[in-house]
Amino acid sequence: MKRARFFFLLLALSLACDNPFGQDEITGENRTVSGVVTVKDSQSAKGVYVWLDKVNVGTFTDEEGAFTLTLPPKSTLNATGTVTGDFDLYFYTISHELIIKKVILRDGSILYSNGDIDKNGEIHNIILLKKFSVKTVPVFPLPTQSGYQFALSIASHFKTTFPGTQISIPNGNMSLLGGCFVINTETNQAHLYELPGTGKPFIASLDRQEQVWGFHPKTGDEILFRTTYKTVPFVFPYYPDLPPELLSSIGVSETEMNENFLSILFAGDFGEFERPEEE
Repeated sequence: MKRARFFFLLLALSLACDNPFGQDEITGENRTVSGVVTVKDSQSAKGVYVWLDKVNVGTFTDEEGAFTLTLPPKSTLNATGTVTGDFDLYFYTISHELIIKKVILRDGSILYSNGDIDKNGEIHNIILLKKFSVKTVPVFPLPTQSGYQFALSIASHFKTTFPGTQISIPNGNMSLLGGCFVINTETNQAHLYELPGTGKPFIASLDRQEQVWGFHPKTGDEILFRTTYKTVPFVFPYYPDLPPELLSSIGVSETEMNENFLSILFAGDFGEFERPEEE
């Protein structure tokens, strides 16, 4: 009789400890989300920014497109009040479409087997299609009547196959870019050239036909002889509903250039030039 009572006591304890949401859901602290992003028409999958809204935590993919995003400790989440609810996980680049997946938190932990997360805390089928293409064509030095002046002219050619695609051009206008990065291909040192402007981005609509924006910065001794440089335009995809915290968490702004912009995946044909020896 005592053995029977002991057996039923163990059975009751076992049932009481069972997770009513299933074994794949929270039994402890599930704090990571991982996956592999496939990036179409790009030589590398590095630099896709993976960002969880409200929690405001992000990470970048590696060369293979793999990522692991880790939640802050519960104590941190409790302080912000973001411990339970439905959250959007953004996959952001400059040149590819924006993808959003669903993540569900309960008491500061991720509910596996819910939203777009499987029982192992992974997201599958993340495929980013190219939103628009860009090709830069630099000319350096510019010919003048008196010979050569060491100044640079860059033509940036844009087009898209996605109807309704728009780009944001900081300090730009209908014909001119507001900024461009000139990057030493040997050292990866970036020179930032930015025109004074309104402080507001110009929103441009792209179409299938090629559209061209120019940029003509003055350069100096920072451009070295017998050195190759590539040219990357300072532009953003335009998403009017994008949370501003996403860009600020990377440390970039649509009104001011800095090198953090170059950490975001931007697939394009970025033209190169070399400064010749002075005659």
